[in-house]
Amino acid sequence: MSPIPKATRVFYVSDLHGSERCFRKFVNAGKIYQAQVLLIGGDIAGKTITPLWPDNGGWTGLYLGRPRWVQTETDLQRFEDDLRAIGSLPYRTTPQEWKEFSDDRAKADALFRGLALDVLRRWVGLAESRLRGTGIRILIGLGNDDLDEMEGVLAGSDYVELTDGRILRLDDTHELLTIPYSNITPWHTNRELTEPQLGERIQAAAARVERPDRVVYNIHVPPLGTHLDLAPKLTPDLTKVMGPGGEPEMVHVGSSAVREAIEQRQPLLGLHGHIHESKGFSSVGRTLCVNPGSVYSEGILQGLIVELEPDRVRSHVLTTG
Repeated sequence: MSPIPKATRVFYVSDLHGSERCFRKFVNAGKIYQAQVLLIGGDIAGKTITPLWPDNGGWTGLYLGRPRWVQTETDLQRFEDDLRAIGSLPYRTTPQEWKEFSDDRAKADALFRGLALDVLRRWVGLAESRLRGTGIRILIGLGNDDLDEMEGVLAGSDYVELTDGRILRLDDTHELLTIPYSNITPWHTNRELTEPQLGERIQAAAARVERPDRVVYNIHVPPLGTHLDLAPKLTPDLTKVMGPGGEPEMVHVGSSAVREAIEQRQPLLGLHGHIHESKGFSSVGRTLCVNPGSVYSEGILQGLIVELEPDRVRSHVLTTG
């Protein structure tokens, strides 16, 4: 009987959006799932700042849309931890200062950037302290909601590996091609490209791959017209369009350039995120494509465990925890 080929086990997630609880679960998953590689496929920055200001001898702020008041410093720190767990950036301020941020977009953007970069530095430090010496690699890339300055934070680590702009080796036979952008969205986020621009980026990266049949495509936006790119249809003012049954009408919003590249080049595996609602698997020709989905705002980590043999995907399992 022939021996079973050695497989590389990868744990993949996407769209953590600042949730510290999800990131801590991700770091711990390496040992739990016995993965050799931990990979984040983009959108690591939080989306919102929650102001906390002095109020009646304590502090007040909103948590999940409802006011919360705390009195002691210990309770305030717990409140801040609760906000970080669901991906919001807590900021101690005053009503007067917060009004200044509300009235000055540039000043508000600078505050957000500073807070988001501080979170990423803390995450990198956590990964280094928890995983260094374990033999587990941690690879992190960006997505359309992320800040360009985050590349510098990740590149500055001697342990965490930045995936963006590189063809990385997962093992002796598999390469990782990363495209950390999306197609155009209704929100006009920081890292978006037109379909021709996305296609050019993918083709340029693919030309650097040594074994096209064994490469893993780590592309933030999923291919168009699959089970992985269904999102609520929106009106021009970003309101969801509701169907006859009272449920949101769903439409395909993935990338035609990503689909075309996968159809033409048939990589071994496609890893995608971006569309939180479309957790699942889809085949494009021989290529298995996966989107683990995201419910970061609940502090729940959705992911994928995939085992790669030299010329095939041995197994793939979606996880929730």
